[in-house]
Amino acid sequence: MTPRLSLVALITLPLALAACTTPAQRITSNLTELGVPPRQAQCMGGRLGERLSIGQLRRLQELTGLRAERFERMSIREIANKLTDERDPGLVAEFLRAGVGCLI
Repeated sequence: MTPRLSLVALITLPLALAACTTPAQRITSNLTELGVPPRQAQCMGGRLGERLSIGQLRRLQELTGLRAERFERMSIREIANKLTDERDPGLVAEFLRAGVGCLI
């Protein structure tokens, strides 16, 4: 394999693997980055991955960037407050429903 071909393979492999992740896996990862305990994040990720629209998934993903700027953990309540948008009250409702359901 030529060095150039190796470089292309090195760059494209992570991109290809990232494309294989499910919405639930991305949500779980994002929630964990926001500070949600891993077990709860995994439970919530599965539930939210099935229930949220693509726009709602993007909104949730935007919060990961906010957390990176703050360098601190966020509680479920803080995340819900950041998700609050009068144009889409269903997002917060689903988020809180998943959060409470995963605590039980």
